[in-house]
Amino acid sequence: MELSVYWIPIVAIIGGITYSIFDQYFKLRRRQADASGGVELRDALAASAALNAQLLSRLDAMDTRLASIERTLIEVG
Repeated sequence: MELSVYWIPIVAIIGGITYSIFDQYFKLRRRQADASGGVELRDALAASAALNAQLLSRLDAMDTRLASIERTLIEVG
């Protein structure tokens, strides 16, 4: 019976180590899942940035044309 008293802490230590290993494993898996979900967000942000760049170039072109029209009106008036 004396020998069984020593098994309790040994089993507890092994269980604690096993729990820690599985806990770290599942935390890593969660982080990987979160990171892979970020790819879709990154793609959406890249598409939004590209659209914003197109809109900005159109606005610059309109600004240039408007400045040309203003100069013409000032010269005529």
